[in-house]
Amino acid sequence: MPLLSWPTPRLQRRRLIERAWELFVQDGVQPTELSDEIRRSWQRARENQIDPGITRPRRVLSPDVLAERREKDVVLRLASSILDDFASRLNLSGHVLAYLDGEGWMLKIDGDRRVIERVAEIDFRPGANWAEDSAATNGPGTALAEGKPVEVFASEHYVSAWQPWSCAAAPIRTPGGERTVGLVDITGPWEVQRREAIIVAKAIARAVEERLRAVAGVRDEVVRHAFLAARDAGDALVGIDAQGHVIAANDAAARRRLVEAGSLAAALKQALAGMMAPTSNRSEREVLIRSPDGTSVVASAVQYEGSTIGAILRAGPAKPGLRPPTPRSRPSTRYEFSRILGQSECLRHAVGLAKTAARNSLPVILSGESGTGKELFAQAIHSASNRQSERFVAVNCGSIPEQLVEAELFGYEAGTFTGARREGNKGRFEDADGGTLFLDEVSELPSQAQAALLRVLQEREVVRLGGSSVRRVDVRVVAATNKPLDDEIRAKRFRRDLYYRLNVFSISVPPLRERGDDVALLAQVFLAEAESEVERRGLTLAPDAIAAISAHAWPGNVRELKNVLLRAAATAPQPLITAEDLVLGVGAPDLAVSAVGKEAGPPREAALDLDRGALVKALDSYTWNFRRTAHQLGISRMTLYRWMQRYGITRDEGPA
Repeated sequence: MPLLSWPTPRLQRRRLIERAWELFVQDGVQPTELSDEIRRSWQRARENQIDPGITRPRRVLSPDVLAERREKDVVLRLASSILDDFASRLNLSGHVLAYLDGEGWMLKIDGDRRVIERVAEIDFRPGANWAEDSAATNGPGTALAEGKPVEVFASEHYVSAWQPWSCAAAPIRTPGGERTVGLVDITGPWEVQRREAIIVAKAIARAVEERLRAVAGVRDEVVRHAFLAARDAGDALVGIDAQGHVIAANDAAARRRLVEAGSLAAALKQALAGMMAPTSNRSEREVLIRSPDGTSVVASAVQYEGSTIGAILRAGPAKPGLRPPTPRSRPSTRYEFSRILGQSECLRHAVGLAKTAARNSLPVILSGESGTGKELFAQAIHSASNRQSERFVAVNCGSIPEQLVEAELFGYEAGTFTGARREGNKGRFEDADGGTLFLDEVSELPSQAQAALLRVLQEREVVRLGGSSVRRVDVRVVAATNKPLDDEIRAKRFRRDLYYRLNVFSISVPPLRERGDDVALLAQVFLAEAESEVERRGLTLAPDAIAAISAHAWPGNVRELKNVLLRAAATAPQPLITAEDLVLGVGAPDLAVSAVGKEAGPPREAALDLDRGALVKALDSYTWNFRRTAHQLGISRMTLYRWMQRYGITRDEGPA
């Protein structure tokens, strides 16, 4: 069926559509010249009995209800900065940019003030509902009904009062595309409506969707962290997101039928509907519901940035009072693979190797810089292995005095040395029998202890100091080092034969600076965790803070990042944490993944480099206004922050 195309003169196009509209409205003649979307929309308008002569939409909110709806719209909170950014960068002369929620209520409008005033005459303003059952055919309403981007030109509007305008709208969909949660619309007079308006509307919608996807990932991780933090022996636990999707569950939850085929039991999901509703005002909530097996389930809401983003469901042991105490000799690990956060290729590779290692009992060496999370990997390997019900014993080889290392690892008999326990003591290998022994900083073992360790690995038996009895042990050894063992071997500080015995399965844990977007994800998660420690709520990172975090080299890796976020959470004067609130070390700035490249600053930026005195003088000249100083130097603000970190310049040096 032929469609009218843009090359047709606008006036001629409008007249043809007007004629088709008149025949449809007056005589019910089906149009043949219009797109399928417009024809379907006109038909829906007729079925909804909308009068084409109305001058305003059917539904308009009161100011109080509008304010409440804006406050509770999570998508608007996330999209506002994106909309404002596009509005400032686009030439919106003669046009307006509007945001509507997933039900067609307009919540925000920006652009040409004269056009805003003109469209307000037909209630194209915040508080009005532009869904098709309220306003018939129009850009946002028809895009909502069709579930796809739509342009509505002049007389394609079913209501005559809308026909002086043309609009292009695109839906904003949830991650996974399950439903429309918002709409972006660009509207202007039909005579001047831009041809690229639909492209711009789609670009803005995609940008908002990307933000939603990123935030959803962070929120899922927050719920998963809350789930892991709530673990307790014998309890059935389920972590769900705001839509009731299961994020995490333990085996007890499946046995108790809280989770069936990977989904939350229907009865539980229905009972939680009110708790998870976005309209609820309660900041801390617990709901007591009944599980399918008849026992009580406590559902605790998980809050993030002022919104309920999920819940943790906890059901106690099926028979109260019979929960087995966790034996002191068999503590469980704190970390599982789900706690290793990030999607960078290097991290996924390391996790893949670790999961493979968990399927056997071969010795493992974890290599990586200090603070990268080597013990987290070791515990995750143990938790996923067939030794998970046995002990995980961690030993820091570098923290034990040299003369006590062998006694610590292999034990000693009674009376072996002065000050020893009278009855003797078993060593860490015996403690870990049946489970996993984690030897951190294994490169620090003295040579005599290395020889003894080699024998234990070969013979799978230990002899306590001062004794002769052989004790069989079944221990999986996971070692970790922050030094290249090849170098230690060449320097004759580490035995080559021990290296070969340990290095059956080698895993390199990547430094944080090589993990790309993982840094921002971890920052969001650590900030959420820090809120409970510092007793604050609603903390979030400003764009410049995220840029500064992404640009930093993180020589202390994940440990340093966590500490920086904890300090910022405690000391930032406002809930919105900016780059100025972050205390970043000066370590190895040249290794940072610089945000400057992303911002594509002026060519002058690459060549310009100031000494410390010149930089402080430039800051003084512009009263320590970072934006103005960076602009006058011809560099990005991120480069300015990076130079300040390099020279150790802080605000304390500025005017009081």
